[in-house]
Amino acid sequence: MSDINRTEEFLDKYKQMETLVRNEYNLDNNESVMNFLINNKDFKVIENELDLCRDTRNLLSHNPKINGEYAVYPSEEMIKLLDKVIQKVARPLKASNVMVKKSELCYMSMTDKVQDAMSVMKENSYKHIPILEDGVLVGLFSAKTVLDIMVTEGADIFSNEITFDMIQKYISIENVASNKFAFVGNSTLVSEIKDIFKEDIDNKERINIIFVTQHGKRDEKLLGIITAWEIAAVK
Repeated sequence: MSDINRTEEFLDKYKQMETLVRNEYNLDNNESVMNFLINNKDFKVIENELDLCRDTRNLLSHNPKINGEYAVYPSEEMIKLLDKVIQKVARPLKASNVMVKKSELCYMSMTDKVQDAMSVMKENSYKHIPILEDGVLVGLFSAKTVLDIMVTEGADIFSNEITFDMIQKYISIENVASNKFAFVGNSTLVSEIKDIFKEDIDNKERINIIFVTQHGKRDEKLLGIITAWEIAAVK
């Protein structure tokens, strides 16, 4: 692509980005789209690059040509950056895009043996194992659960025959206070999920896991889970 064609594409994409952002975020005509993006936490990581795009666009718009030549020529990377912003605004990431799907999870049922779960957790360094019935989350088993049971019932309770329905009160979603969690719908924006984790940290607590169902309701079938690791991996 020639420098001139690349410059025209850059200006077209910049205008496309401005229109899209203004419409999606309901910005007033007097508000600067680029100022909005630079101050938006979802675009903070590329604020310097966005600022450079703005300077380049302003230079091209206010002093478009000198003796028939553009004063500057934007790079391919600048066009790719605008494409990235356009895609992020037009198709924002949702829970369904980043969650670990149920088919990839290790989960058990109320009739499974606790010893089997403990072995799996030890072998794979799992911190939690969801307990499902008919696809619906009914319990959560963790190392903290084991300690709670040992303190209350004694270590001898963990025989080879103990199943989860025999320790239901310790793993019930309604009673698992020590393992903080939340539910979100599969269409919940990742930006909202980030806020859930951040708000929790600000309150000096920590959400261990977020469960994803269709509408974010506990009595719906589990679709997947999200931890801080999945959110940290989002670019």
